[in-house]
Amino acid sequence: MSKEIIIFDVDGVLIESHGYHKAFKDTVRIGAKELGFDVNLSDDDIARFEGMGISSEWHSSAACMAVLLINGKFDLGPLFAYIANEQAQIPVRIRLERAVHQMAIDAGVDPAHPVSLIRNSETINSFPFDIFQEMILGSAGFEEIYGIKSSLDVESYLSKFDHPQLGTASRNRLFSWLQHPERGCAIMTNRPSRKMPDAKYAQKLVALENIPVAGYGEMEWLAERFGGEAAEYSKPSPIHALSAALASFGKDSDACLLEARAATKGEISEDIALLDGYEFTVFEDTPAGVISVGAMGDLLRAQGMDVKVNKVGITSSAVKGAYLEAQGARVFTDVNAALEGVLKFRVELSLGRMCVAPKR
Repeated sequence: MSKEIIIFDVDGVLIESHGYHKAFKDTVRIGAKELGFDVNLSDDDIARFEGMGISSEWHSSAACMAVLLINGKFDLGPLFAYIANEQAQIPVRIRLERAVHQMAIDAGVDPAHPVSLIRNSETINSFPFDIFQEMILGSAGFEEIYGIKSSLDVESYLSKFDHPQLGTASRNRLFSWLQHPERGCAIMTNRPSRKMPDAKYAQKLVALENIPVAGYGEMEWLAERFGGEAAEYSKPSPIHALSAALASFGKDSDACLLEARAATKGEISEDIALLDGYEFTVFEDTPAGVISVGAMGDLLRAQGMDVKVNKVGITSSAVKGAYLEAQGARVFTDVNAALEGVLKFRVELSLGRMCVAPKR
């Protein structure tokens, strides 16, 4: 099939996201210390959060603080059990609010404060947002962007600790593959974008500056225009994946967002209709993006379109791998091997079709 679109997640796929993970650990450590606890968040804890589709450290940092307030000890097991009772398609912050609320009620604790931590986790001048953002942006960048005094005096964790996972050879082969006029590529991420530099940091690190991005900033733009919250439009919503797919055509970002939202209301634009016959391959390290692209496929098929979705999971964690496999993803430990396999299969498939003998 020549009509194909590849959609990449960023952290854990294109990037080894040490910056976000270290900032997550340090944010929880600092917050716990303020509450009188000595806490060291583990890599397995992070994998559990991400495996359950909670990939924003604003949310997961606040959830860790909520656990300490409710139970008086750092045991995330009960929290994960409550989260598991919530549907993965529900926006992350809402799922966490519900889980923390029920956890507090069952523990006989007033849920107001723990729930408020989750509710305000995306808001400036609140914890853990401010601490985490200063670590991510660096103190100078934090002061420049938000216009408030920094408190940590740190260099950007993204610049200091992140490493590219996509190799030069893989990137070059991808660019060669994209020379076909009916092939496209986009980045779908919950990294802040538009007003924030996080997504651009990642693009520069893997030399994909010319690949269009559907980031969290784009979802915030939709929320500002139509109401609700950015989380309602971002993955696992099909709007996020569909806006990324449209962006791969080189369309204006705002137009992509408006058309993707309208499609969920049954309004199919001319460009969305052009997706008929396309095959989409998503490379993700958490279930949310896999669900988003799958939901996009369901939406398009419900409109009578012939589309196919291939789900590729990228992780070396057995915990995250199990969550990805549960969503129908084929799991690889390395994005280069996964991409090589996908592109090689496409070439062999095309050659095979060319060599098929005509029927007599």
